[in-house]
Amino acid sequence: MNRAPRRARAEAPRPHVPELLALADAARLLALTEHAVRARVARHQLPFRKLGGRVVFRHSELLDFIDKLDGCSVSEALANAIEARP
Repeated sequence: MNRAPRRARAEAPRPHVPELLALADAARLLALTEHAVRARVARHQLPFRKLGGRVVFRHSELLDFIDKLDGCSVSEALANAIEARP
């Protein structure tokens, strides 16, 4: 079988970051456990929304929340989260 040669891509596609995040995704972004995120949601310490009975987070709101924390910028927090991953 003769196959057509594959075309090289000019750039690798950027990973898509959805605007709405599930609890597990928010926990990864914040470098927290899911249990810790649930506890902070219960105390209204994180920006969240209810969607059909599920707790969801807007990516942009979490980044704003991180940016407003004392002594921590979004880029520093994301770097720390990447370093903390197993």
